[in-house]
Amino acid sequence: MTDVPADPGPVAAAFREEWGRVVATLIRLTGDWDLAEECAQEAFAAAVRQWPVEGVPRKPGAWLTTIARHRATDRIRREAVGAAKLREVAVTAYEPSEPVDAVLLNEAGIEDDRLRLIFTCCHPALAFEAQVALALRTLAGLSMAEIARAFLVPEPTMARRVGRAKAKIRNAGIPYRVPPAHLLPERTTAVLGVLYLMFNEGYSTPERRPLCDEAIRLARLLAQLMPDEPEAAGLLALMLLHDSRRDTRLDASGDVVLLADQDRSRWDASQIAEGRAALARATRLGRLGPYQLQAAIAESHAAGSDWPLIAGLYERLATVVPSPVVRLNQAAAVAMAEGPAAGLQLLDGIDIPGYHLLPATRADFLRRLGRHAEAALAYEQALGLATAEADRRFLTRRLDETRGRAMEPSVIERDEQPYVGIRRAVTMRSIAEIADQIPVLAGWLGRRGISPHSAPFLRYVVIDMDRELVVEAGFPVAGPVEGDGEVFSGVLPAGRYVSAVHVGHPRGLLDATRRLNEWADAQGLRWDVEQTPDGDKFGCRLEIYHTDPRTQPDMDAWETELAFKLAD
Repeated sequence: MTDVPADPGPVAAAFREEWGRVVATLIRLTGDWDLAEECAQEAFAAAVRQWPVEGVPRKPGAWLTTIARHRATDRIRREAVGAAKLREVAVTAYEPSEPVDAVLLNEAGIEDDRLRLIFTCCHPALAFEAQVALALRTLAGLSMAEIARAFLVPEPTMARRVGRAKAKIRNAGIPYRVPPAHLLPERTTAVLGVLYLMFNEGYSTPERRPLCDEAIRLARLLAQLMPDEPEAAGLLALMLLHDSRRDTRLDASGDVVLLADQDRSRWDASQIAEGRAALARATRLGRLGPYQLQAAIAESHAAGSDWPLIAGLYERLATVVPSPVVRLNQAAAVAMAEGPAAGLQLLDGIDIPGYHLLPATRADFLRRLGRHAEAALAYEQALGLATAEADRRFLTRRLDETRGRAMEPSVIERDEQPYVGIRRAVTMRSIAEIADQIPVLAGWLGRRGISPHSAPFLRYVVIDMDRELVVEAGFPVAGPVEGDGEVFSGVLPAGRYVSAVHVGHPRGLLDATRRLNEWADAQGLRWDVEQTPDGDKFGCRLEIYHTDPRTQPDMDAWETELAFKLAD
């Protein structure tokens, strides 16, 4: 295992800063990847035991590497791997006086154990996902769970990839080195990907900030090693421009500070200048790539966040890297440039399982549109997926604020919404008959492989409380669906609605409706309703059921949104 030690003090700090260096050195000395990881872990375990008693060494990295090397020597001796290898490991001294960032010329131009480790992990004989995962495991010390989360795949899948990659390196005799110059291009994409994900892990998790520093250090070496590769300079620029904001992204309590609320005067001017210079070098080389585009976006933020420009850059990036995460970021930029409704439209069709920023972004757009009940539901989804404590605290605050607003009546704008439904004429005594059609509709959609777009509802089309009500049970869907039998396809109309959320047992909905009517009367608002011989015919009058009874059986905790369309 390579998880950060539970000790929050010097050992944990040393793990974040020294793990990659210790493992890289041991791989060079032993050639055995598993042995290197195991002995490094034993060294950190020794630190947990000894440092509280003996004190923290003056050079923790040198101490850890020496202990790990001794453990490797003992293991090799016990297992009788070979006298030659034993002598090599035993006599190889770690020089604590050697500068940590020593740069020595070799056949490729640069010598660095960790850079050598990245290039070995990124050998073209390995699949790209395996290359990046192996490097993050050995160099950055990420756990399998963390790597799996970065790739959005199950943890067992990632563990198998890493295991197969190690076996292939061992069985194929892949050399542990920075390759000669003519072999560098075939590994460039993977090496850049490793550094990018390594930086992102440190950037998204405050406890892993040293990963950002290490990624930037290695990116500088890579840019020096490959001066004619524009994406190497572009990646360095991207890292520097993002890292310039690190001290303003969290407040004194460790809570998230949004970009618009950050104190730009505290951004690191030297990093911004170096990042701009690196981006200029990349641009002069004349071959545009995704890291340069992302760096250009970061540079625009440094200059004051020109949102139309940023939205255009994301649109261009989406053509180069057609990933759902890029499309999500594009939607966020469009929402800032053109408004949240425009951003919300772009979210349709984006699916990133397990990625909390997708529902969090949807929640933000809905909140800004005043659709607080839907926003609260999306914040709940995001909170269920978020793992970083700072993110969870932020989402919890937004959820509480949005829930409070959702319970107060407000006027919102709703777009047209396709749906499928079943219509019945019922009385107040038999209204449960139409509610029972909601699971019937869910099954109908499931058999056709269609996912509901949002929560189910009852639509009250005609109301005569003394006689009959015409009511539809429905599910919103992403686009038009052909009906079948009594299941029909329709569209909920766009327009201004009054919305409020009732939290509690459904029997309280009549009182909630009465209060909503009283509020609308006090505001001088008129419903979209027509009096007919059959009763009051409403343009659109909805009860939206945001709580899934399968996950929340307590009916007193159910959340039901009332949304009544106003007259045009």
